[in-house]
Amino acid sequence: MPAASTAVAATAPPIPTPLQYSETAIENAYQANRAILGEPAGSVECRADDYPCWQTFTSGGLYVLAEFRQPIAVSGATYLKWNTLGGLLGDKVGAPVGSMDCDADFNCQQKFHSGTIYAQSTGPAVLVPGEYWIYNSYANQLGWPLADPTCSFGSVCSQTFEHGLTYTRGTEQPAVTFGDVYTYYKANASALGGPYTAPGCSGRGCTQSFERGFVYSSPTRGTFTMTGAIQSFYHSSAQTGLGWPTSEEQCGLAGGGCVQHLEAGRAYWAPVVGPSTIGGGILSAWSSSGAERGALGYPISQEFCHSGLCYQRFQSGAFLVWSPGAGTQLTAGAIGAKFERYITYLGGPTTSQETCGLRSGGCVQHFARGRMYWAPGVGAWPIRGGMETTWRSSGAENGYLGYPTSPEYCRQDGTGCVQYFQGGQLIWGTGLGIEGGYAP
Repeated sequence: MPAASTAVAATAPPIPTPLQYSETAIENAYQANRAILGEPAGSVECRADDYPCWQTFTSGGLYVLAEFRQPIAVSGATYLKWNTLGGLLGDKVGAPVGSMDCDADFNCQQKFHSGTIYAQSTGPAVLVPGEYWIYNSYANQLGWPLADPTCSFGSVCSQTFEHGLTYTRGTEQPAVTFGDVYTYYKANASALGGPYTAPGCSGRGCTQSFERGFVYSSPTRGTFTMTGAIQSFYHSSAQTGLGWPTSEEQCGLAGGGCVQHLEAGRAYWAPVVGPSTIGGGILSAWSSSGAERGALGYPISQEFCHSGLCYQRFQSGAFLVWSPGAGTQLTAGAIGAKFERYITYLGGPTTSQETCGLRSGGCVQHFARGRMYWAPGVGAWPIRGGMETTWRSSGAENGYLGYPTSPEYCRQDGTGCVQYFQGGQLIWGTGLGIEGGYAP
């Protein structure tokens, strides 16, 4: 009978302690990284008999952060910078989370728990904190960091890069500026304040908002700022059709005013009249009249376009009116004061000259669809069409009707119109034509 056999229970291999595992893993990793780490400067250590474990060398260290995780090497300038920030056990950047990534020129970057350290071969190692996530979105435009972030009161922090700058204000969304806008900003930072968001760029150039201004940067026109009331008016009044600024704001004009030149016009501000813009044929005519130092003074409104013509009011109360057939003409005084009310009725002036010396000291100005008459004690009133034809056949202002004392009033159904004069009225009705008669 065969002898009875005794069963032996299988036993699991012992689990290596963090120190045992790390000693083996670090030794293997050291052989592959010896050239960058140098000679050992101490033995393998672990924190409180648990991970992380590490070993330091003359030019770096190897770090095991968890069981079965391969050691991560930190060396050279990155290692020195990391240690000044507290190293593995500090709370500034924490443990490495990836290996060093270097280019052919030995410019290296390495990610840590709370940031990335960049080490250029020609400069110092610099930390980009983890919360500066905006850098990752604009790394190509910014280039490499040149200095650690600097912070001032109110949790305002900035960091400079080869071609730009990142900027944070407390819990607000981080901002970034770069390129020609950044070059301009460096020379004007105290006037502009910090940037918001990021430059908005197109084939035309780049624009960006700052605390105290808005920067426009064009490769052909240059880089300039809009600020204050001119900036607010330009953005809020749909004046951007005049193009980007081509100069800085220039002050010392008449009445303490300021001007900024635009691609297709100008923007003005003066204490008495506030901001305005002006362009095109109206600008040309106004400049010929002496601009803000002339009789018209500053523009006090934006340009309005209506019924195929464009017009703008000035400090004197006068209007410059542009129309395709007549160019830019002036209407002023009592006749000009009625211009806007009758713009659709008369159209634009066809001449800037009023003809005066009429009966009782009256004046007339010609418009595209009629005339406007004014006389002392009567005021300014328009007349056109059949009413004007019949009135002129009766002697116009020298006839029994005298000057018009009202506009033409017409029924809503189009069956009749009436206009009043000093000496009577003209009535037009369907089937009746125009009749003259004395006012009752």
